[in-house]
Amino acid sequence: MIGITSCGYHVPFYRLEREKIGHAWARRPGRGERAAIYFDEDALTLGLEAAQRCLEDTGKTDIDGVYFASTSAPFRQRSAASFLAAACDLRPECETADFGASLRSALTAVRAGLDAVGSGRLSQVLIAAGEVRDGQPGEGQEDWFGDAGSAVTLGREGVIAEILGTASRADDFLDEWRRDSDAFIQTQASRFSSERGYQASVVAVGRRLLNTLGLQAQDCARLILPSPDGRAHTGAAKKLGFQDAQIQDPLYGQVGACGSAAPLLLLAAALESASPGDRLMLLGYGDGADGFVLRVTEAITSRTPAQSVSDHLSEKRLYPSYQIFKKMRTYYAEHEDGPELSNVFLAKEDKQNVRLYGSQCPRCGAKQYPITRICIACHNHDSMQDVPLARSGQVFTFTRDHLYQAADSPTIMSVVDLDGGGRLYIQMTDVDPEDVRVGDSVVLSLRRRKEGPTMHHYYWKCRPAR
Repeated sequence: MIGITSCGYHVPFYRLEREKIGHAWARRPGRGERAAIYFDEDALTLGLEAAQRCLEDTGKTDIDGVYFASTSAPFRQRSAASFLAAACDLRPECETADFGASLRSALTAVRAGLDAVGSGRLSQVLIAAGEVRDGQPGEGQEDWFGDAGSAVTLGREGVIAEILGTASRADDFLDEWRRDSDAFIQTQASRFSSERGYQASVVAVGRRLLNTLGLQAQDCARLILPSPDGRAHTGAAKKLGFQDAQIQDPLYGQVGACGSAAPLLLLAAALESASPGDRLMLLGYGDGADGFVLRVTEAITSRTPAQSVSDHLSEKRLYPSYQIFKKMRTYYAEHEDGPELSNVFLAKEDKQNVRLYGSQCPRCGAKQYPITRICIACHNHDSMQDVPLARSGQVFTFTRDHLYQAADSPTIMSVVDLDGGGRLYIQMTDVDPEDVRVGDSVVLSLRRRKEGPTMHHYYWKCRPAR
């Protein structure tokens, strides 16, 4: 049996009401909200947050493959999957691969992972997706799009949803695209695009799955299908024979159309209410379509997520204006004032600053950060050991810094005592400055930190443990 062994997701803490976008451009406002990154987030950090949720369930010991999918990865040439593997502190022997260019790239990665596990080449694969979707300012896409991260692990042990069948369809249809010279996604949104570029492909793949497996629509408890506009998915579902009650909420009103991250995000939401034996049809679109039919196993009954998708979405902070929303999305593009760091320095600091290792004294057991040769407690200087540090802790003390140059002031500078030992001095993010208290529980989150003339720089921050 091969299938999904865990699911993870991350939707940015910040949202923008579509009403504010409409008012900014003096046009009819849309309904609901779109998820929107903070200035220190990008597609890679969103995918990493989701991946870390998966690893909280499965552990990282048996992960021997990492795939990352995105149409908005922060690097055109640099493996985001390799960086993600390092940030998750996975073994260097771990196979990595990047998938992009299509909105269904995450499901394409799932198909590749299924082949790798099925052949016996890999035992457990982590697949993460992250998207930061930018539409033309003033156009409808700016309302429709949303930012999010999602992830799953595939394997043979602890399977919560067995993959029964797959299907795929290619279609070179001009619907959404972005050239190497485009700053924003281009579309030819119309009824024809919806019917020809979206419905035709997902319906064809859905019908092939049903026919191949000898199923009817009523045999599936849920149809999981991302929506490009909050409406088109219902038409596709009806053509496949599904009733409204079977359609998984595409979260369009709370998140938006979040590209390659959408299918796995919606799968996580569907699995929260699924029962053993339920069949789920998962479809994704983009220059064609990919589809899966899954069967929920008894293992789902022992799965207790720390937080539901609905609870995760309810914890948010609204941008007060469209102008601030735009400032947060463009801040680092306009402030390349960070240092130019050599690869010698980056390689030297990788274990400490990306994998998050500190030192532990074998004599007294004290842990500390950064990596050091002398114990701060007993002054042992003979045999300090490099050890991975926990990524959760409590605020020991903090200050509100109004002088630090950042997109949002004040910056919360915090001292965090990590669970299991070690203390870090780091910035806090995703929080109202007035809500911070000594003793607050926090988790560490890798975020964008300054911007060099030729490089994105990342470092750990902390955010409230919600």
